[in-house]
Amino acid sequence: MNSEAGRVLELREASDLALVNDIARIALRYMELRPMLQGIVQALKRHLRCDFVDCATLDMHTRMFVCEALACDLPSAIDVGYSCQIGTGVVGEVAATGHPLLIADTRKHSNYVEILAGTRSELCVPVKYDGEVVAIINAESLRLDAFRERLLLLETVAEQVAGAIAAARLNQQLRRRVDLLSMMSNLLRAAIEAGNLGDALERILVFVRKRFHLELCSVLLADETRPVLLLKAEAGHSTLNGVAMPEWPVHLGIIGRAFRTGVAQFVPDVRADPDYAMGNPAVRCEYVVPIRFHDRLVGLIDMESTSVESFTEENRAMLAVLAAQVAGAIHLVSTNQRLSDIVREVAEKSAALEHANAQLREANATLQRLSNSDGLTGVANRRRFDRGLRSEWRRAYREHADLSLLLIDIDDFKAYNDGYGHLAGDDCLKRIAGAWNRATSRPGDLFARYGGEEFAVLLPRTDAARALRCAEQLQDALAALALPHRFARASELITASMGVATLTPDVRIRPSDFIRRADRALYVAKAEGRNRVVLAADSP
Repeated sequence: MNSEAGRVLELREASDLALVNDIARIALRYMELRPMLQGIVQALKRHLRCDFVDCATLDMHTRMFVCEALACDLPSAIDVGYSCQIGTGVVGEVAATGHPLLIADTRKHSNYVEILAGTRSELCVPVKYDGEVVAIINAESLRLDAFRERLLLLETVAEQVAGAIAAARLNQQLRRRVDLLSMMSNLLRAAIEAGNLGDALERILVFVRKRFHLELCSVLLADETRPVLLLKAEAGHSTLNGVAMPEWPVHLGIIGRAFRTGVAQFVPDVRADPDYAMGNPAVRCEYVVPIRFHDRLVGLIDMESTSVESFTEENRAMLAVLAAQVAGAIHLVSTNQRLSDIVREVAEKSAALEHANAQLREANATLQRLSNSDGLTGVANRRRFDRGLRSEWRRAYREHADLSLLLIDIDDFKAYNDGYGHLAGDDCLKRIAGAWNRATSRPGDLFARYGGEEFAVLLPRTDAARALRCAEQLQDALAALALPHRFARASELITASMGVATLTPDVRIRPSDFIRRADRALYVAKAEGRNRVVLAADSP
């Protein structure tokens, strides 16, 4: 019976590992946030054999969440794109506390809010990046206690998702910049290629209408002699009560209000605005942006749509830039000046676009490298060490393998900093870290800066004897540097004390206990005179 149970456990662990690998591949495959998260929740739903999995991103400053991905074969109360303020419910509770919730029976959880009819058990975990909850992964099942012993797996997935979300968001920001460059390039090209002002504006508006999915897009310019706006170009068709409006009085409608105030007007629901003058009954929202040239209001761009999605905050920011470009186009075509400069600008932006994909990948790689590296020494940082310790601890527990840890402290380093100065101290740390990093080059070993002048070496599948040999190699590497230290108490060279701990993880021991063992050994090394290696007394 025990043998059978062991085989079942091994199969499940192998399946869980396959899932983690699949999710890593999904995160690398997709650059966009939603397709990536959709692939992850679908993989989770298949693996957990549950009825509902979703991933929602959070903004804890505005207390809003957005459903980015959803895997469910049954009708549910939310869908992709659904957003609202964080309130009660399991998701709200996990977002507020930052702690996961495993609910064996939803009927016994007072804060449960039904999303999928008939749900009986739920597992909800936070996705944290730099200590902040940025997303929630939520799984639900129509079966009672469907997620027993699945918490650790979902927390592991959440760790993967956190880094993937950060990379995807950076990718989105860079793509927005590229998109804006592309749009400006196309608009400038349209203005340059046009023969007159009307042609230039019409080409621009056709592009804008298609790009932002508008019902109507028009440019109206001020008449210098009368209180009216003149329709100069349009894409779509503007009327008032079925009558074409080549001239628009400045006292009329949202357009008139924008001109009188000189301030952009965004109306998400024109039916609720008393100034709206209806032309097309299908229109639901309107955005009017002033056109200024040398701080002078010369006209307006009027944009109307059947959906408020056309005027997201990001799109409105782009359209505000567009208004400035239209002013420039008007000036360009009407005066026919500075043509050669604009052609050069278009060429520069086209060259920038050609390098955009390479920049995106470089930015993603930089983000990953910076999040895992110590800024001074370039070796792994404390965050990378903590994540590596959790991972290797789970691996050693599964494999019943030895795991060793070296904690290292540079002797009398405060005196070194005080005597030689902090710049010299920083240079000393970099030289030592470089030598030690080269000395711990075995695949799988993790060398990290633990904090200040402390370093740590994590040695998977390593017994105490091998760990002591590694410590001796580090001492030899430091001795080979022969770094002077005339302020030291016991030596005229830089030395280090090391504490070594070795164990085989089991349920009675936590990773923090492991660190304390090595730390106690380091304390003994310091107490016994420094410049030595001490094996923890409770190491095998």
